[in-house]
Amino acid sequence: MSYAAGILISLKERFSHGARAVSTAEGLMDSFVKTGDDTALSMLFDMYANKLYYFLVVLSDADLAADISQKTWVKVIEKKHLYKAGTRVDAWLFTIGRHALIDELRRTKRILYGSDIADEHSSDNAPSSSVDETDLNSMMMRLPFVQKEALSLQLEGFTVKQISEICHAPSETIKTRIRYAKDNLKSLLRNK
Repeated sequence: MSYAAGILISLKERFSHGARAVSTAEGLMDSFVKTGDDTALSMLFDMYANKLYYFLVVLSDADLAADISQKTWVKVIEKKHLYKAGTRVDAWLFTIGRHALIDELRRTKRILYGSDIADEHSSDNAPSSSVDETDLNSMMMRLPFVQKEALSLQLEGFTVKQISEICHAPSETIKTRIRYAKDNLKSLLRNK
């Protein structure tokens, strides 16, 4: 029997026993919350670990982002009972990660959340004739924290309303932060 045929038989057995395939993130999270299913958690990790890390690294640095990512997943395990069915898993996950990051930044006095100071890790690279991904990343790092946060979440595919919920800020404030972030990036691009 071929490998593909084996998979098809396995799937047929699963469906014939009345088991519902859990393919959505929300379904996986519901399964994890109700049963503590490690497989569901593993699948959620595979779906969102890189996105969460990228979001956090845009707002901090690689080491801190890795540390906060790990703490976020531990909190997901510990606080799974706080997940509300029907909530977007990635929004819930990013909210936990965002809170953990802000707590750490405040604790270490690396940033005063809400201020318009630039990230201390920004670097002024010499101008180049074209903009590559590294240049764009360094430009993003030069944005104020709240602008980086809002724009990064939008780039991750969240709506303004979802960003508003994650950041605990009014939708109009989020729209303004995103607009200022884009304007600042355009200005940095013009000056390159």
